Amino acid sequence: MSQHRLIIPLLMEKRRRNKTTQQMENIWVVPSWNHLYTMVNNRPTLGKWGQQYKERVAEAAVDWAMDSDWVLTDDRKVILHTWIFWNDGKDKDCHNTDKAWADALEGILYENDSQALIQYQDFQIDWVNPRIEIEPIVGGLIKKDKPTRKNKPSKSQMVLDI
Repeated sequence: MSQHRLIIPLLMEKRRRNKTTQQMENIWVVPSWNHLYTMVNNRPTLGKWGQQYKERVAEAAVDWAMDSDWVLTDDRKVILHTWIFWNDGKDKDCHNTDKAWADALEGILYENDSQALIQYQDFQIDWVNPRIEIEPIVGGLIKKDKPTRKNKPSKSQMVLDI
C-alpha cells in the first residue's frame, strides 16, 4: 500500500450578500458545521454548499483509494493522521473541520465514520495551497458486544433510580 497522503480541499466556496454593496459574491470559507448544515424541521440537514464540498472530498478520496489500493474496511478502526494547511494566520480549531470530511469518507475508507480515529499531527499556513492532508492507517479490530441480557445491568454497572 502506498504511503502518500490523501489531499482534500480545506476551503469551500460559498455565496453571500456583501453587506456594504448588497451584491452577491463568492467567498472561500473553512467548512465548519455552521457552513455545512441548515436546520429543517428542527433537524440538521446538509445544505447545498455542504453537499458540494462533501462531493469534492469524496471525489478526491476515491481517486486516492484507487491509486493506493485501499480496501474499504468495515470491521477495523481507521487511524487518520491529519495535517491542516490553513489559508491564513487567524486562530482556528482543527477539529471544527472534521465533521464534513469524516462524513465524506464514509463508504470509501470506512463504512461508518464511527470507525475513524482522527489524530491531528500538525498545522501550518499555506496561503497558496490551503488543504488537509490525511494518512489513513488500518487499525485494530472493532469488537462489538452482543448483550446477553435485556435491560438488566451487569454487576459492574451502576443503577440509578430517578
